[in-house]
Amino acid sequence: MKEAMLYEKLQDGRVRCGVCPHHCVIAEGKRGICAVRENREGTLYALNYGKAISVAIDPIEKKPLNHFLPGTTA
Repeated sequence: MKEAMLYEKLQDGRVRCGVCPHHCVIAEGKRGICAVRENREGTLYALNYGKAISVAIDPIEKKPLNHFLPGTTA
């Protein structure tokens, strides 16, 4: 877990997230609409930092390198 970027500290321990157009105002101990940013003691933390979002292995034939090591994955 890492402290998030693009947020603003407000009164009463609340924070305003600035990542998406929702600009969520998040109370202490709560999460924004995206559910991956959480306010802990007036600091916004990104709960998904360093985690893979998607993993896909494509055959090399789909790439513009179709004659480079045929049958391998990219």
